Amino acid sequence: MTPARLVRSPAAWLCAALLLCVVLYAPGLSGSFLFDDFPNIVDNTDVQVTRLHWSDWKTAALSSPSQELRRPLAMLSLAANHYFTGLDARPMKLTNLLIHLANGVLLWRVLRELLGLWNRRRARPLAAATLEWAAVWIAAAWLLCPINLSPVLYVVQRMESLAQAFVLGGLLAYLRGRRAMLEGRAGLAAAGAGLVGGAALGVLCKESAALLPLYAFLLEACVLRFEPAGPDRRRLWALYAAVLLAPAAAGLAWLLPHTLTAQAYADRPFDLAQRLLTECRVLVDYAVWTLFPRPDLLGFYHDDIAVSTGWLAPPATLGCALLIAALLSAAAALRRRLGLASLGIAWYFAAHLLTATVIPLELVFEHRNYFASIGLLLAAAALFLELPGRLRLLRTAVPLLALAVFCACTALRAMQWSDPIRFAYAEAGEHPASPRANYELGRTLVVASDYRSDSSLIEPALQALQTAAALPGSGLLPDAALIIVAGHIHRAVQPQWWQALLGKLARHAPNEEDVSALHSLADCQHKGICPPDTAPLLQAFVTALGHGNPTARLLATYGGFAANQLGDYGLARNLLGDAVALAPASVEYRLEYISVLYLNGETDAALERLRVLAAGPLNRTQAGRVAELTRLVQSRGTRPPER
Repeated sequence: MTPARLVRSPAAWLCAALLLCVVLYAPGLSGSFLFDDFPNIVDNTDVQVTRLHWSDWKTAALSSPSQELRRPLAMLSLAANHYFTGLDARPMKLTNLLIHLANGVLLWRVLRELLGLWNRRRARPLAAATLEWAAVWIAAAWLLCPINLSPVLYVVQRMESLAQAFVLGGLLAYLRGRRAMLEGRAGLAAAGAGLVGGAALGVLCKESAALLPLYAFLLEACVLRFEPAGPDRRRLWALYAAVLLAPAAAGLAWLLPHTLTAQAYADRPFDLAQRLLTECRVLVDYAVWTLFPRPDLLGFYHDDIAVSTGWLAPPATLGCALLIAALLSAAAALRRRLGLASLGIAWYFAAHLLTATVIPLELVFEHRNYFASIGLLLAAAALFLELPGRLRLLRTAVPLLALAVFCACTALRAMQWSDPIRFAYAEAGEHPASPRANYELGRTLVVASDYRSDSSLIEPALQALQTAAALPGSGLLPDAALIIVAGHIHRAVQPQWWQALLGKLARHAPNEEDVSALHSLADCQHKGICPPDTAPLLQAFVTALGHGNPTARLLATYGGFAANQLGDYGLARNLLGDAVALAPASVEYRLEYISVLYLNGETDAALERLRVLAAGPLNRTQAGRVAELTRLVQSRGTRPPER
């Protein structure tokens, strides 16, 4: 191909976009693990595979801090990273980047099919070259879009990017099958296989892939309109009855009883109504951050976004709700005239059905827009394609300017992600009202100081933690961190730190992060690093249980404290017994319970439970702990078992 033809080739420009994406993301690959990377990867020994043994890989596939969510394909991919390169964030981030690039190519192929089918329905079809360039622009904009940075550089969100790889592959197979049907050839089986296979494999990475049949249904409603008529249309409707309507009904029947109760939101600072109101604002924010990105608006931590407590509290809630209603109404009303734009809008809102409605998730995370951003970019491109020919300059200049802005913002964000301290300062600087951002700044500086009291990082770390602890909505983590850091650097613990922690517990039931803070305090005291302030920590546990409906982890943490610091094995036995009853699948809790039975003198009961536990499925680490504890109990040894 000559240089002139190469310059005019859309495929060549897509390759350039892929290369540019690598260049922009390269600095961010040197960043570290953060947030949910720790429970899922760093602290999850099950996923840290080091040998080619079937049982290890099976354990890795099923490993998850959550007993409810299993994402085996994503976890296997993380295990493979660890097998070849160890616990190193850089190759894991590089793998994420390669998945992102592959998704960009898949998206380009999906868009070529989609735009081609859409163009056939137009009264005045566009030139094939115009469609090719549109497909390249959307794919390039999506690859370089700043809001899609966290699914790449946030290691654990490989779950999202890998799930969407199967979604895009399923959409591609579906579109090819539908094209065959429209051309009078057999294609329904291929279309159905794309939906079923893409959704089934995608769900093994993350549950968001279950929306694939809905994306295809919206594509039919806005663009293809279930053509052609006749037997194929009836078969198509039957397909959707099987892959969309029946699963949706079953999913709602299971989901709604678990989410439409006050207890479902017990560990959230909002209820269902407040969540739905707040998500109106969040969805508008997402759209702005996607199409008009600014570094000071984007960020990893968005816990500084206020909860909407009413239609006018804050006033933007009502305005955003009306805007969403207007967009959805316009998409429905104009789907015959502006089918492609309507599809983009529909895809954007459909992509948030799981994360922005009734499920009691956290309110805001940018990685939830990985597929949703496709919808927005598709809608924007569709509107530009409708511009008259005399506005050709505008139709070219604005998309190119958008790409330039995307590149600049993504490059800046990748540089911020390249170093843990730089990232922490950037997040706290751009989100000063975020408790998490300020806590992470303090935690990062403490880790970098290596807990040396003479380090120049200690004072800024303590200041960041104090700032985080004082912010509205802050949990127990920064208060606990202040106490723990003081223990490490041999400084006196300030009484107001305990008072603030106890005050927060008195006002609000503890969430999972709060329980983690209590666990860290108990562990610090047990190891002799923190002063033995058992009285305030005991008061903290009693206050936490006073809210009712304790989680298994809270009970187990309190039980460990009762055994290790209080020496009250009877109390520990009761607490850990309740924890096991709430989470019978947890081997960790069962082992702790057996240890306390032994310490409480109930040797026979401990041995019986060990026999039951040994007969069940255990990974290598768990089996080793069961064997060691069994030997200890059988020997009637006097030293306490390892906890």
